[in-house]
Amino acid sequence: MRRLGLGAFATVVVGVALVAIIAWLLVLASPHQAAATATPAGTMTVNGKTYNHVKLNLSVFPDSLYGGRGSGGAHPDWVSFSNDNLVVPTNTAVTVTMSQYDTGGKPNNPYFATVVGTVNDTIDVNGTTESSVKVDNVGHTFTLRAIAGNAPTLFLNVPLPAVSNNAPNTVHIGHGVYAQPEVVTFTFITKGKGVYMWNCEYPCGDSVAGFGGAMGTYGYMSGTLTVK
Repeated sequence: MRRLGLGAFATVVVGVALVAIIAWLLVLASPHQAAATATPAGTMTVNGKTYNHVKLNLSVFPDSLYGGRGSGGAHPDWVSFSNDNLVVPTNTAVTVTMSQYDTGGKPNNPYFATVVGTVNDTIDVNGTTESSVKVDNVGHTFTLRAIAGNAPTLFLNVPLPAVSNNAPNTVHIGHGVYAQPEVVTFTFITKGKGVYMWNCEYPCGDSVAGFGGAMGTYGYMSGTLTVK
């Protein structure tokens, strides 16, 4: 019985170690796109403290025809962020402007229609300050979390409102034609160095309740934010 107990314990230890190794390999995995490095933008004062300030521009499309992969890559019909490999400095105010070109609906969990982790827990939607998006009108989300134990705590959830199903497609980008986007701007504060994973929490992929395919694939609806 003692030997069996030790064997079971060893199995658990090995299992935990394998999970840790797999997670770390995910952190080290090379995203599919060249890094989108934030642009310096002077300083910003947040809650009485002044930070260096940088800006990032991202877009979300209903397909992959926007030009980031030539004519769409291996999966031209997959929903896609414009870049999956984001790099920002430590201890910095990061302002992201996100152009959202896709339709949407209701996420599985209404929590993801709420803004979490940005400055003042708000976003700017087409010039209007909001703390949430209508729960049945979420196009996608930008949801960020740590995937390595050595990264400082940083969690963001930014819901992106959906484009109307009836909006005409008049915007030509790459090989795609899209409706006028919903433009969302938000700011968050980085701390120390770390690697974070972000993904969309609106089920816009295939299989596994809408979370397969593009949803779990770097270069589409999943990526990393490196703080360095």
